[in-house]
Amino acid sequence: MKKIRMGLMAIAALSGAGSAFAFSPKSNATTYYARQTSGTGFHWTQTVPNPATASCSSQPNQICQISTNVAPTDNVVPTGHTPTNQVFKSK
Repeated sequence: MKKIRMGLMAIAALSGAGSAFAFSPKSNATTYYARQTSGTGFHWTQTVPNPATASCSSQPNQICQISTNVAPTDNVVPTGHTPTNQVFKSK
């Protein structure tokens, strides 16, 4: 009986049955879009801007979109992202 049990455990170990839950997948990054607010400010949104009502236009020290795992703060380009000097503006 003990040999059968050990044999089943060896088969399970070789097949990887116990490792199915050993690693958790990394979360996917979310895309955020910067929409201009009053003055030179901007608001991050996950809603894709409608090309009929907004375009990615020139604006110093801003960026039209980023992909990140952490929700960004309004009016701030997160560390690790380089401003492209553009932001979505209403047409």
